[in-house]
Amino acid sequence: MSTLRVAASAAFISLAALSAAGAQEIAGRYQVQGENANGSGYSGTAEISGTAGGRCAIRWALVNTPPSQGFCMRQGDVLAVAYQLGNSAGLVVYRLGDNGVLDGTWTITGTEGVGKERLTPIR
Repeated sequence: MSTLRVAASAAFISLAALSAAGAQEIAGRYQVQGENANGSGYSGTAEISGTAGGRCAIRWALVNTPPSQGFCMRQGDVLAVAYQLGNSAGLVVYRLGDNGVLDGTWTITGTEGVGKERLTPIR
């Protein structure tokens, strides 16, 4: 097989994978597992709703944390979320995986560093 044909096949497979991730519906309930910037962990649930036109809303119910909510926007396999927790504003950027899992990195005003968060669909 020629090098050009191999490259074209690889490009097609990559585009197909991106299209599949982009076509996944993200509305629904998720199990949350996260890590704060200081290394401590947290857990709970989240619900994403209203995903028409790439826009959505998200609500978190985390153990030992006041409820929080935010608004989001999806572009392809990236979901950006602006949220409020108490008097602080935050930002999360998630990447959508093939299995519907959202892996994110977040920050919030008044803290140093970034945290990590994984949203796993509850089916």
